[in-house]
Amino acid sequence: MKILAVDDDPVFREILRTHLERLNHHDVVYCASGEEALHAVMAARQPYDCCLCDIDMPGMTGIEFVRNMRATDNGKRTPVVMITSMGDQQSIDGAFQAGALDYLTKPIDLNDVRGRLNAVERIHRENRRFESMKAMLRDHSTVEQSVHEFEEAVTLDDVEGLMHFMAIRNYLETVGRMRLMNHAALCIHIANGSRLYNMLTRSAFMDMLGDVAEIVREELKTEHHMLAYAGKGDFVVLLPRLTSLEPGELEPLINASIDMFYNNLDEPDAVRPKINCGPIVRPGLLHLGAATAILDKARSLAQFPLPHKSRADRTYLEANA
Repeated sequence: MKILAVDDDPVFREILRTHLERLNHHDVVYCASGEEALHAVMAARQPYDCCLCDIDMPGMTGIEFVRNMRATDNGKRTPVVMITSMGDQQSIDGAFQAGALDYLTKPIDLNDVRGRLNAVERIHRENRRFESMKAMLRDHSTVEQSVHEFEEAVTLDDVEGLMHFMAIRNYLETVGRMRLMNHAALCIHIANGSRLYNMLTRSAFMDMLGDVAEIVREELKTEHHMLAYAGKGDFVVLLPRLTSLEPGELEPLINASIDMFYNNLDEPDAVRPKINCGPIVRPGLLHLGAATAILDKARSLAQFPLPHKSRADRTYLEANA
C-alpha cells in the first residue's frame, strides 16, 4: 500500500518507520504537519491507500487535517487510522466524526500496527475490486452479479456524513465498556432489500441504497448520530443514550419520504424500498459482552416490525444488549 504518515514528533516518525519497514511497507511518505500532509494529498498522482495520523499537532490538528482531506478528490476515500496519545472522549468523537476509520493510542507496538493495516488492506481490496468491476460494467453488463454480495457492508461514498460500518465498530471498541453506557443503537432495515437486490442491477441497487441513506440522514439531521450501511439492507445508527428519537414515529416519516421521492421519478411502477425501524437498544448496566454487541442486537430486532406505531399506545421495546 501507498501510505501517508503524519506526526510532528520526529522520534515517533522513526519508530513508525521501523514498524512499517518490518511489515514490508516501504512506499511511505512522512509529513511533520497537517499542512504538509494536505499538500502531499493534493499533489499525489494517485490517492493514498492509507493515512496514519497524529491528532495533537501545532497549526492544523490531525482532526482538522482529516476533515480537510475528506473534502478533496484525492482524499475522500483514503482510510485513516489515528495514532495519538489523546484518549479523551472529545478527541475520539472528533476523529471518527471527521472520517477516521480506526483509533490507536500511543505507545504502539508492531502487532497494533499490523492489525490496523490488515483491516485497511481488506477495505482497500474491496474498494479496488468494486471499482474494477464498475469499470467492466460499461462493456459487460453480465458481470453485474459479482460486484458485491447482499451481505457486504459496501461504502456509499457519495452520501455526506455516512461512515464505513467498520468505523462505527472501531469507535465502540475504542470508547470501551465504561463509556459505552453513554450510547444507544438503532437499525433502519430495508425489509424488501433482498428482493430489490435480486431484481435490480448492482449499480441500480447501489443507487437505491444511496437514495435511502440520503433520506435517512435528512430525517436524522436534528439528532446527534453516527450512520453506516452494514449490509443486508441494514443502516445502523449510533445515538446518545438519552436520545429523544421515537422509532415508531421515524419509520413512517422515512417511508413517506421514500414514496415522495419515487413519485417524482419517471418510473412510477418501480418497486420501492420498504423500511422497518427497530427499537432503541441500550447496553445494560452489567454489560459484559463486546462493545459492538448493541449493533448486532439492533440489527436482529429490526428484522421485525415494531408492534405499535403511535406514541400514545406504543409499548417500548428496550433491549439490553
